[in-house]
Amino acid sequence: MSTAIGTERKRLGVRLLTPEGAVFDDLAYMVIAPSVRGEVGILPRHTPFIAFLRVGETRLKLLDDTEIVFATSEGYVSVEEDRVLVLVEQAERADQIDAARARTALERAEALLAEAGDDDVARVAAESARRRAENRLNVVDR
Repeated sequence: MSTAIGTERKRLGVRLLTPEGAVFDDLAYMVIAPSVRGEVGILPRHTPFIAFLRVGETRLKLLDDTEIVFATSEGYVSVEEDRVLVLVEQAERADQIDAARARTALERAEALLAEAGDDDVARVAAESARRRAENRLNVVDR
């Protein structure tokens, strides 16, 4: 049995889920996710764990050495027996993000933030929308 890269490579079953359904459900050899304590890299045989994710960039390194990048919102990642489950509110592939639409969303969120005044609920919602729009722009500009 060869241990060369690309042959007999250890792999992870990866599911990236949003409330709308599976965004990705396939094999990869590495997952890099934005936990609240910093980026976490997950390889086969990783110890079981669960972590809270912040808004950021989730990268999947596939068995053919390609990489898929997603702009992801807050959520969770869990690892158990070479299976990785990423649960987030929103996930959008970097190569499918419309930069103009993301800029419009950022402008709209900033306007809502300016209008929020003392309304804590409105301010939190606007800040969250701004973080998501900024993240989409950061990921698409990568």
